[in-house]
Amino acid sequence: MLSMSMRLNDEAMRQFTLAKIQDGTNMRKSSLDFSADGRRLLVCDPSTLTLISSSRQSVLCQVHMHHYSPEVACFAQPENRVLHGSSKTNYSIYCQDLNIRSVVRQFCGHSKGAHILSTQPANSNIFISAGRDDQVYMWDFRVPTHTYHLKKLLSPLCDYDPTGMTFATTSKSMRVDIHDVRKLGEKPRLKFEYNNNDGADWTQLQFSPDGKTLLLSTNRSRFFSLDALTGCLHQSFSGYCNEQCLPLKAAFTPDSQFVLSGDDHGQVYVWRASSGKVAALLRGRNVGPVRCLRFNPKATMFVSSNQRVSFWMPKRNGVYDWVEAPEAPEAQAVRKSKANPKPFPKPIMMPLPMTERNQPQSWLSIHNRHLKRRRMGPPTIDLTGSDDESELEDGEIRN
Repeated sequence: MLSMSMRLNDEAMRQFTLAKIQDGTNMRKSSLDFSADGRRLLVCDPSTLTLISSSRQSVLCQVHMHHYSPEVACFAQPENRVLHGSSKTNYSIYCQDLNIRSVVRQFCGHSKGAHILSTQPANSNIFISAGRDDQVYMWDFRVPTHTYHLKKLLSPLCDYDPTGMTFATTSKSMRVDIHDVRKLGEKPRLKFEYNNNDGADWTQLQFSPDGKTLLLSTNRSRFFSLDALTGCLHQSFSGYCNEQCLPLKAAFTPDSQFVLSGDDHGQVYVWRASSGKVAALLRGRNVGPVRCLRFNPKATMFVSSNQRVSFWMPKRNGVYDWVEAPEAPEAQAVRKSKANPKPFPKPIMMPLPMTERNQPQSWLSIHNRHLKRRRMGPPTIDLTGSDDESELEDGEIRN
């Protein structure tokens, strides 16, 4: 049976409400990341990595980060492992196994802390990082050192597209480069230059889930989207309050129809991605600005954070437009196999056994025949035949 899912439209987005505020450390949260199946949420602050169940909104585990003070963390593969940066000691990137609460890999290269980590969608072994040292590195879990290095960038940002075949980087809040992962030794496939007249710093770069647009957040009261193929301005999103010039992050809904962003008064704005118009303004009990936002890739919910993590869900008694969710390819294959079972294959005829005279005589068969003769006694000799030589006398020759 096909499951039902909620269609995200203007009315549905207006009915999101604050469902729960997760208590935790009083440290400002620097990054949020959902697992690929949407069941777990990874929360990063300078003192702790916290793993939260999305369905129960309860803490699954915590790992202390006082020795690392990371600025960013994300899920790796397998999903019991996470990547995080470090703003202390040697500024390496670490891979933590949450089951054993221990570091299993270390990636050295940055001379300052990494503030962006992005895993490649098509390959769970590869990820890229951007650091405060103006360097971008590509890493592979299967090799000890980085596999690619981008230099001569200023305040770079980076992100993979949904297919994992390209990734984008920025430099000096004025240039966007699109790189082909199959041609890393060559120049970027596309380059886009921009005039940054208001002096706003770009603080976040991300592809839309459908891969058609790029979203660039700033530390001012606006952010904008670009056409991923032409680099032209797609939409501008403004009107929210950011008087403190904070690096407020934005997030797409999984269907790429809406963009969510917070302001420094604790409100969440919902814009239509195609027109740039406000579809909803959500108010909660947020303390301070909404610095981070992330929409669940598999469930109709999103989270926001400043010092605490807030879970937003649609109202239970709301009226929504429900649609049949498409089945996964594996479920479709199972359903088709049950509806049209394969016919039982006909038995294969085996060749008839060879006769004994056509088979090579084994030592055992010869031995068995010899024993049979011994049981039957000595052979009988016919003495009545006229041609028998026993009738001749000694020395006589037959005529």
